[in-house]
Amino acid sequence: MSTYVLMRILESAPRRYERGMRVLTLGRLEAAWERLAARVEPGQRVIDLGCGTGALAVRAARRGARVKAIDIAPEMLEITRAAAAAAGPSAAVEAVEMGVAELDREAPESFDAVLSSLCFSELSEDEQRFTLGEVYRILKPGGLCLLADETRPQGAAARLLYRVMRAPLVALAYIFTQQTTRPVDDLPGKLGRAGLVVESVRAGALGGLAEFVARKPEGRPT
Repeated sequence: MSTYVLMRILESAPRRYERGMRVLTLGRLEAAWERLAARVEPGQRVIDLGCGTGALAVRAARRGARVKAIDIAPEMLEITRAAAAAAGPSAAVEAVEMGVAELDREAPESFDAVLSSLCFSELSEDEQRFTLGEVYRILKPGGLCLLADETRPQGAAARLLYRVMRAPLVALAYIFTQQTTRPVDDLPGKLGRAGLVVESVRAGALGGLAEFVARKPEGRPT
């Protein structure tokens, strides 16, 4: 189930956000956070796009990274700050009210890694292209783009089965939010067109939550 739906839940009750995400991603999200954060190294400068309650940002900070966590929802940022404080003084997280449209304010090649959990399913196609272009620009050569998001499978038969299997969750989400979902199509292709090299994809054959590890090549112009 996409973040587009879950953000609607957030607007009325932000502290239900993580619980809703775990339910609507069939319990797979926390393991995805752990795997993505494990790719971050101590001392690295990292930005988390659409940080939500800071679960991924704090995990990266616990590994010794210096994390800038951005989100457009002040309520989410308050929870992120509280989670970072609870993690201890060594968890360096700067929570900033900021959207992906403002990434052009960041300096080129200023981050070792970009994180994103259920953010791209919140964005339009144009916003996705812009954001991935900015991700490429702000990453250092060799830097990683680490994403987890809802995806739609390729092929007509797989998409039909995906819709059938997800229909009960879609209906449940609509009862809560009066909104629909927007899974991301062809995220590996979009990463590649932005200039990033996809190193690994962890995804089910029938879509749903998927994880992507992509890298900015060494020696490529910004």
